[in-house]
Formats: sequence, C-alpha cells, structure tokens
Amino acid sequence: MLEIVDWDHPDAVRLRAAQQAELKDLYGEDDIGHAMTGETILAMVLLRVDGDAVACGAIRDASDEDGLGPDVGELKRMFVLPAARGRGYSRVVLTELERLARGRGLRRLVLETGVLQVQAIGLYLSAGYHSMDNFGEYATETSSRCFTKDLHQQPRERRTAPRPPIELARVPWEHPDATALRKEMFADGAVRYPEFPAPESYERYDAETGVGMLSTVVARIDGHAVGCASLRATGDGFPAGSGELKKVWVADEARGTGVARALLAAIEDDARAHGLTSVVLQTGIRQPEAVTLYRTAGYRPAPPFAPYADDFLSLCFAKDV
Repeated sequence: MLEIVDWDHPDAVRLRAAQQAELKDLYGEDDIGHAMTGETILAMVLLRVDGDAVACGAIRDASDEDGLGPDVGELKRMFVLPAARGRGYSRVVLTELERLARGRGLRRLVLETGVLQVQAIGLYLSAGYHSMDNFGEYATETSSRCFTKDLHQQPRERRTAPRPPIELARVPWEHPDATALRKEMFADGAVRYPEFPAPESYERYDAETGVGMLSTVVARIDGHAVGCASLRATGDGFPAGSGELKKVWVADEARGTGVARALLAAIEDDARAHGLTSVVLQTGIRQPEAVTLYRTAGYRPAPPFAPYADDFLSLCFAKDV
C-alpha cells in the first residue's frame, strides 16, 4: 500500500536514516545532501507491506535552481530495505512519485545517484530517464551521476521499413574504412564534449588508441562502409576475463538499420573466441542514444573501471558473453 506522509513521519525518518547509513558504508563518507530538511519537499511517499514501511521516496521542488528551469522536481531519498529488494517496490514508488509530480504541474524530474549503485542506475534507465550533466552541488562530484525525464514525453515511433542487408568484415585497426569512420566519431565527440582538448595529432592519437586491439569489425551496406567497432584487451583495473568494447560508430545515414546491433553481436562473438567471459564499455553521459542501445542489447550498468574511475562524464556497462 502506498501512503503520502509528512517528511517527519517516524517511518519516513527511519527509512531515510537507513538509506544514509547504507550510503556512508558504500562510499566511506556522508552523502552530500545528508543534512537536507523537508522545507522544499512536495511529497513524501511510503510503501507498506503487511503494514510495515519497506520503501520510500520523495519529490523536492527544484524549479529554477542551478539552471534547471521552471517546473522541475528532484527525486530524493529513493530507498528499499535490503530484505524487501528484488520485488519491484522501487519501481512502484517511482511510478507513484511521477504521478504526483504530474499532478503538481511539474514537466520534468531530475535526480542524482552514485556510481556504485548500479541497480539504481539500471532502474532509472529502464524507466525512461536519460543521463545529464551533473547539476548543483553534484557538478564536480566524480562519484555522482545525474539523470532526467520529461514527464510528458511521447513514445517514439518504431521503424517499420525493411532493413537492408548488412555485410560484416574483420579488418586491421588501420584499415582505411575503419580509420575514416573513427575520424567521424572523433569529430562528433569534439562537438559533444568541447571541454576535452584536441590532441596535437589525431593520427598519433588514433594509433595509440589501437594498441592492444583484438578485433575490428566494419559494417557495409551496398558496399559502403557505414559502421565500425573494436574489441581491446584489458589489464589492471578491469574486471577479470573482460574485453573492452571500443569505437562503436554508425554513420548518420545508416542509423536505425540494425548496424549497431550487428556490430555488437560480432564483437561479442570475437570476445568468446578469445576466451573472454564479459565485454565492458564506457560511453559518455551526453550520448543517450548509445546508452539506450547498450541497455537494450543486454548490457547492464557497472561500477567505473580504470581509466574512467574519476570521470564524471562517463557511464560504464558490462555484459557476460
């Protein structure tokens, strides 16, 4: 049973205290917002099972704060007691908070969660939230990731046109088609992430990136190279038995044709052929289309691995193969 209560309701206080204790154990220090009060809280929700409060969540009014714009709410204190996890309660609370937010006239929700809370990240992504730049007090916090959802977004139309045949070819890293596609990807990244300085020599950067590559696959449609992906050997700081998916790129004109999924399947085949047990990857927070691709292809959020441990513009994923 769902119940809307005051911020200071004893059961809400108890659950929030349990959440903060868990976060301190996980990260070794108090949560940035651990001392927040109920001053800007719009709704505090409890979920009860057999009369016992086992989950909670809240909405805070964040309108016009930190450049977020008007009619924005922030999800806070999402928590399920450990003994009650795995039963869908967090999604029930999330759905109720979204309903209440719409009733309050909010047009968008934002939230922050930690990089080690991979189940929470998975929940939000599966519920239609997209990664965003860290906001407010989390702006430079490397252990934080922020997400947002338009509460009035319309479902996207599914592609129904026939998909053209895709030809896959294993090629050397330095193959001209693969090199040209990676250069397109680099140009796109420079626009999305202007804070990163350009290398003095792109050719040298590309050659250094190719060290340790186990496989490179190029996709062609009607003889034209339209996509690429590579698999790189991993080392210290990566999960044991993993290979790293690198440089996945599909040209604009070939998107929506199944090229990206074909490339992923080929790289996963190559990982198994090399005796690897998982594929890991890093993508940027400003690439929601990539995040959706990986999630729907069976990749799940993972704690950051080297060299992305302190990169707050990254999301990491992994998949057993």
